[in-house]
Amino acid sequence: MRKIPAKVFIIFLLTIGLSNCTFDKNPMPTTPSIVYNPVPNTPIPDDGSLDQFLFVTLKWKCDNATGYEVYIGETNPPLIKYTTTTNKYYTVPLLKYNVQYFWRVVARLNDGTSSLGPVWNFTTLLSSSTLGNGYALLLNKIETSVPHDVKATFQVVDLNGTGVNTLNLSNFEVFEDVLPLSPTESGLSIVNHPTISNQLRTVLMLDNSSSVQSDIDKIKTSAKTIVNGIRPNQEFAVYAFSDRVYRLQDFTNNVSTLLNVIDNNFTPGVMSTDFYGAVENGTALWRDEVSLTKVLKGNMVIISDGNDTQGSSSLARAMRAVYNKLVYTIGLGNEIQPDILHSIGTGGSFSIGQENEIIKQFTDIGQSLIKTANSFYDLSYRSPKRGNGTHTLQIKIVGNQFTGEESSIFTTFSSLDFY
Repeated sequence: MRKIPAKVFIIFLLTIGLSNCTFDKNPMPTTPSIVYNPVPNTPIPDDGSLDQFLFVTLKWKCDNATGYEVYIGETNPPLIKYTTTTNKYYTVPLLKYNVQYFWRVVARLNDGTSSLGPVWNFTTLLSSSTLGNGYALLLNKIETSVPHDVKATFQVVDLNGTGVNTLNLSNFEVFEDVLPLSPTESGLSIVNHPTISNQLRTVLMLDNSSSVQSDIDKIKTSAKTIVNGIRPNQEFAVYAFSDRVYRLQDFTNNVSTLLNVIDNNFTPGVMSTDFYGAVENGTALWRDEVSLTKVLKGNMVIISDGNDTQGSSSLARAMRAVYNKLVYTIGLGNEIQPDILHSIGTGGSFSIGQENEIIKQFTDIGQSLIKTANSFYDLSYRSPKRGNGTHTLQIKIVGNQFTGEESSIFTTFSSLDFY
């Protein structure tokens, strides 16, 4: 047998090996670049969701933004700017039952431009009676401290948005990483948060234009009746308007001062009436607030014939101004516009002599504010977790018949530095 030279044999093997190889001119795969989305997206609740709670928490995602404006309303697109925030979530003030709401987010981007998100919508609960007794839990803050302590503050409200202050530890279930916490082993405690200051602010907006000059004394009497019905923790501010709005007295609870201002400083104005502008100015004088430092509810009582002759503003703008604000109207005069007064009076439209009906509502609001101010709870416990990990915390109410997103609190915390 003829021997194959070693060099030839090696070349032969190399040829076979190379024949099974392919050469690709394309570079090796690289890590794909991250794609940022500067347009608000991924809404919670999902677009078109039904049976949402009256204190629904809106959430979204967005990249490269420094802040957000949240618009909500019953029209599409929504026109009412509810808040400006740096967070990607917002808990709306009390909404109405069985209403479809539209909302969108405008993102303020890092480069100074803005990005308009799509319009989403959700519909609130049909009514509280259809669900029985239920509760919503709203997280205010969660924090940790060494050696291994977890603390949270949250609020409980019923399905009408009224604060609930009668619960104790036995009414709650608490889970860490899905497992129930033992009160004895973890030192779990849930107690009422210290009482938060509460305040009711009322704007008295009094028409002194020429169309009601013959009724000036009636307006004074009506305004003084309302002031004399002042509730604890209530303050009044007094404004007058004809061609423009001007302040007679800033917010105070001094009844003598308020009565003196109404008697001596409220005088006839001019012919032109900026009624719609007065509505806009009045509703801008307060912002309802529920926080760990303050509970504030505002309202306005406007005494007028509802006749706007100046045309500086419009009914549409006035309607936007009173949206989600509490406004009472008291109508009088020969040129009274009852339909307009009814449209503006979100809390009711009344006549001279019905002031006590409004005062009764002040009493109800004051009681509701006290409940709200006492509806916060402090949770604390010792966590067994150690190391730099992220863990879940869930808080439920035993037997809660409400099953919406706010029926429990689900959040996370880090055990970094725990020992």
